Amino acid sequence: MKRLKFIAMLSALLLIPVLVYSQAQENFDPNSIKLDTSTPYFNSQAFQSGITSAQNLGDLAKRYSPLHEKGDAFGFAAKSDEARFFMIGALYTEALAYIRSEKWDLASQRLEYLEREFINMGAPSPMYNLITKTRNLVESEKYPPEYLITVLSLFEPFFEEYAKTKSEDKLTLFRAGAWLVNMSLTAAAGDRELLRQPATMNYFTLEFKRMDAPKGVIEALTEIDKVSQKKEISDKDTEKVLQLVTQIEQLLS
Repeated sequence: MKRLKFIAMLSALLLIPVLVYSQAQENFDPNSIKLDTSTPYFNSQAFQSGITSAQNLGDLAKRYSPLHEKGDAFGFAAKSDEARFFMIGALYTEALAYIRSEKWDLASQRLEYLEREFINMGAPSPMYNLITKTRNLVESEKYPPEYLITVLSLFEPFFEEYAKTKSEDKLTLFRAGAWLVNMSLTAAAGDRELLRQPATMNYFTLEFKRMDAPKGVIEALTEIDKVSQKKEISDKDTEKVLQLVTQIEQLLS
């Protein structure tokens, strides 16, 4: 029944006109979403569409990738199961950036990593099939980035639901992997205003305290928050945020 529901929802969402979807994501502000919950809004595709950058996001993703072309041993080092969820968030978000920049080979590589992880962890076949189908579309090079991003972005809410059934920790790690990649892109692009994310910063600070994250993670988040609260954020500040994000990724790897 769940499989049929997934397929039905996927089919319906694929009918959304790509142009309308893309326009709806422009100038995305994660702090503008008001929900009746303490959990902020997570949407990697919308986040990326709101990044103001004079540089190609795919180039920035490759330059500052926490995966370093490996795709393994990424996450809480002593907890391989949790590590997968953190890595999946990063892989998924990097794939979005590469598709946006039409870097088909790198996007395909990230999606292939995801397929491999799904096999290793025994993930539900509908999610595996969605990633496989997206990779096939990417490798055909017949479709515009907007369409491929629309298709791939359907993965995030479904995987969040799956992660939540496993544990709150794994859901948080998936979200963290995705968010850190996007924060890295934001800092590298020099988009000062999008660095201001108090609700999200507070969410991860509380979650990582609860999870007893590796020493240095909370401290780095606190420093990022201090920068984001400045009236004027300088180029030096964005460089500092990029370094802090990289530090968190390394501590969680």
